[in-house]
Amino acid sequence: MDPLTETRSPQRVRLKDIAEEAHLSLSTVSMALRNDATIAAKTAKRVQAIAKRMGYVPDPALSALSAYRSKLRVHTHYSVIALVTNWSAKDAWSGKANQQEVIRGAKQRAEQLGYSVQLFWAKEDGMSGKRFSQILRSRGVKGLILAPLENNDDSLDLEWKHFSVVTISRPSRYTAFHHVVQNHYMDMINCWNKVAEKGYRRVGLVLQNDIAARWSYQWDAAHLIEASELAPDSSDIPILRIGNNQGPDAIKDWLSRYRPEAVVSRYKGFLDIVRQEGFKVPDDFGYVSLDTSEDPAEVSGIEPQRDALGAMAVDALNSLLHRNFTGFNDISVGTQVDGIWKEGETLPAKVR
Repeated sequence: MDPLTETRSPQRVRLKDIAEEAHLSLSTVSMALRNDATIAAKTAKRVQAIAKRMGYVPDPALSALSAYRSKLRVHTHYSVIALVTNWSAKDAWSGKANQQEVIRGAKQRAEQLGYSVQLFWAKEDGMSGKRFSQILRSRGVKGLILAPLENNDDSLDLEWKHFSVVTISRPSRYTAFHHVVQNHYMDMINCWNKVAEKGYRRVGLVLQNDIAARWSYQWDAAHLIEASELAPDSSDIPILRIGNNQGPDAIKDWLSRYRPEAVVSRYKGFLDIVRQEGFKVPDDFGYVSLDTSEDPAEVSGIEPQRDALGAMAVDALNSLLHRNFTGFNDISVGTQVDGIWKEGETLPAKVR
């Protein structure tokens, strides 16, 4: 027997075979397997059960071809992606310079895929979640990118079952949506690698408390682990978390008491405050920013890749839309984007 004949794969089950078994049209079967919302749920489940019994698996080559063709055409029935904000003022989030980077990245990637991104304010005219959902649906919107909520435990109460959703934060009430977020834990590891490499041994961390809490204290966790491994002399320096009613006095007292050789910070205005209090950076201590977009150009630290974050959010949403997946995931799934190190003037190598 021809050895090639022996190793030949059995004939692949085709959509046509499933359609004949289910007594349905080819297009109905195709849409049922993709959970298309226009197909009755009962029909979709029956078709999927038949496909499973028959051993159907998608042909990867055909899937790739379909995806390629799909990228070449505009999806007029859901071509608008809604970037949704819920802040108390319409431009309170989208008007920030650093968030404009997210929006720009999302718009550029969306254009490449045949979509457009439009900003929607969920609190327009004090509308309810139900009314907001109706407006989105009436405009043909099926895909949503949910911007960081003003308060992380806010509730939007949209009719989620009608939409494919990706978040660019980790809102406490919506953890089951696909999320695309900055990798804060690895950003801190990156900072510590640089700090240790440059010879610093007493390193402190200053954070704005509400931001640290929003990201589940990932910076804190990475800092404590790295300090114990790379700089045991830092063990007596507590993390300074600054609340809304604190500021310059708390920073001055902390610096004077613990005298760190270097400070890693995610507190807007930290550098201005310490200079106003008479400290000289980097003469008195080195300085590392966890978000250099909020500091002067000469600062060393992490440069968040917000444009990439916006682009990846569109990619994730595009996948959901093509699979006709709406509502909540059964499990939490996400993508993380690492920042990159920006070499500046505030963390020179320490002379020993």
